[in-house]
Amino acid sequence: MTDVISGVYDVVEKVLSTASYLRINEEEVELLGTQMKSNGPFNFYDEEKEQDVKQDIYSDVIRELVASSINYCYWYGSHDIRPNGVSSTSMYNDVNEAFSDMSNTALNFEKRIQNLITILSDHRYPLLEERKRHLLELCEDRKAENFTHAVVSKRYSGEELLKKIIRLFSGFASDIFLKRTSLFFIQLYRRFGWYVEHENDLMYKLFVPADYQVPKVLRYFECIEFFNELEQMVDNKVLIPKGSLMEIQIRAATIKICKLLQDITKWPIPDIDTYLFCQRKLIKRPFHLTITSDY
Repeated sequence: MTDVISGVYDVVEKVLSTASYLRINEEEVELLGTQMKSNGPFNFYDEEKEQDVKQDIYSDVIRELVASSINYCYWYGSHDIRPNGVSSTSMYNDVNEAFSDMSNTALNFEKRIQNLITILSDHRYPLLEERKRHLLELCEDRKAENFTHAVVSKRYSGEELLKKIIRLFSGFASDIFLKRTSLFFIQLYRRFGWYVEHENDLMYKLFVPADYQVPKVLRYFECIEFFNELEQMVDNKVLIPKGSLMEIQIRAATIKICKLLQDITKWPIPDIDTYLFCQRKLIKRPFHLTITSDY
């Protein structure tokens, strides 16, 4: 099997080799990286306290798998329109509700998933059909439960598990930049400190989860410069098609810049992501709008 991580970085380089809608400002990247080193890493759960609810390890891992499978696109029409205020935080709360009392074996995994689908429907999440499909995929042949046992067993390296998850779940594998796949392992690092024991471990090699928020922050710091056409579309809240050159150049530049920031700071990639993500609410400019389950 082709190496997953190098495969993503290869696509990034191919996309950026003919970038026509934006550029990376390496001087500003250097300045930001120096500032990050001076400030030090942030704690993700200082902001997201309601998500850091410890159960047992198996329960936590399977919740993270479920949450990562549907962690995308909470806006509708515009970045600031959120039906019923849905967000990644509300989604985690809904997952926790569906998976409460894990000691009750009568509520098996599939029943909990069906309950979660009902909760998401009641709360009117966007892209509900996609979320339902990705959740039901987890139930097939007990794949989610078996994969979770593999994670908890510690018999496999992070890179081996990375290959397993994209082989098992097309919902995770379908995004060429593997945002939600990356995020799943980053969440395990955030909760348990896993996959970071040495400089060749997964958290030092993985790519950032390229979404809406991180490029918005990088643009604020002038690390990404949008050319006129793309700038006008983003600032005027015009939809950018999924898979278009505009969209994939934004995400590729995000991954490349975060790797450059990692080279400067020597931090594992989750700390790069956390530093940028936790500043998203300070920036009033809209993020780019693409309707997708990739992020």
